[in-house]
Amino acid sequence: MSSPSPRYRLSVCPHDTAKNIAAWFLINTYLQKRLGLSMRFEPSDNFHAEREQVLAGGYQLVYANPFSALQYVQQRGFTPVARPVGVFDETLLVTRDGMTLEPGRALTVATATDKLIVHFLGLTLLDGLGIRMGDCEFVGVGTHQKAAQAVLDGRCNAGFVFNETWQGLSDSTRAGLAVAAQTRSQQASHCFCVGPELAERADEIRDLLCAMSTDPAGRRVLEDLRFTGFEPMPTDAVATLQTLVQLAA
Repeated sequence: MSSPSPRYRLSVCPHDTAKNIAAWFLINTYLQKRLGLSMRFEPSDNFHAEREQVLAGGYQLVYANPFSALQYVQQRGFTPVARPVGVFDETLLVTRDGMTLEPGRALTVATATDKLIVHFLGLTLLDGLGIRMGDCEFVGVGTHQKAAQAVLDGRCNAGFVFNETWQGLSDSTRAGLAVAAQTRSQQASHCFCVGPELAERADEIRDLLCAMSTDPAGRRVLEDLRFTGFEPMPTDAVATLQTLVQLAA
């Protein structure tokens, strides 16, 4: 009697599942059919919990935010294989409308968490404005939306806001805020990473993801995800993220 096929697990960054969880179930089904394997998608609604679950083991494929991807590579031996075409993580440094940030002034800065690349990119913005980290108190508020709201409410002088979150804010919210600076580095992006248990199929998984835009069924899934397609992850992507984190720390 043959042994049952191994069952794999997929984990996805909660920021993405919060936007359209159904689409991630669809891509999980698509990948299972095309790869001929059994894989369970287990969504999480918390950044930290999702990351700790993957780091604890038992997941073979992840769609990760940049900082999590770096941790998975360094601690669990994952391999980044593909990222969405033209979609990058960038940070906006926002203040209340009419406020000026001056070097040397003590600031309270709202940030979703200091465990996301948005935070590290934000630190480079402060440096570019001549504002020292030592002059700042960073207040973790849990989400990018709450970071914007903390500034709007006057609880913090400034905030780090994810570019995608900024685009999704209401006109009335954005009207009360001003963008003091923003990154355009295209250094960081969410990506699919393959774990050691599927390492032998990493090239196959990369090719499958990058060919979705040429497959009618794949295009339908991409439309639900609001991506135009996936492209191979640059070979120097991990080194770039590591350098960014080290420089900003």
